[in-house]
Amino acid sequence: MQQTQITPQAPLFLRFYARCFLYPYEEMGYELQHHFRQLERGEITDEEVPHLEHVLNIINHYQGEEIKILRENYVYLFTQWEGHQPECPLLASDFIQGFEKSYDPGPFINDLLDSGIPVNQEEAMDSIANYLEYLSVLCEGDQESISTLGFSDFQKKHIYSWIPLFCDVLYRASQISFYKEVATGLKNYLLQIEET
Repeated sequence: MQQTQITPQAPLFLRFYARCFLYPYEEMGYELQHHFRQLERGEITDEEVPHLEHVLNIINHYQGEEIKILRENYVYLFTQWEGHQPECPLLASDFIQGFEKSYDPGPFINDLLDSGIPVNQEEAMDSIANYLEYLSVLCEGDQESISTLGFSDFQKKHIYSWIPLFCDVLYRASQISFYKEVATGLKNYLLQIEET
């Protein structure tokens, strides 16, 4: 089995993408820029240069949209309301129901709770943001002690089982460039991590 080599910048990339799946708020653009500056100051590998450029592109698309349009698209894409089903649910349990795939987020939720990692209390436990935050923590250190599955198994079972498909659906469903770029960037970054 190939050993996964994670760069020091991987957690920052993953946290950037996790932030993109939160409801757009006034300071979000500044926070995305902050993540970019942290990435830029770090040691970027040749393989990560295109990903860093894509992060900047995502920020430019975010800043190019009015907050009202970003919020409307967030609601359209990710939330359920009277007479409307989300185009691309943010929760693993809701997203996977629309496909002939089998995935149970229960073990992920148990692992997350057992780990003691702080989770975003405004998001459901099996939200994509929490998956990406959890993966970022696994990238930072003692991967075996944090995840009962081990890093590679965690990626295979909990990340690659649904998030690349989520990115494809998000790209097709999005009406604005920001979410299309987030979908493209996240999928490409996860594929790079998988190949390392």
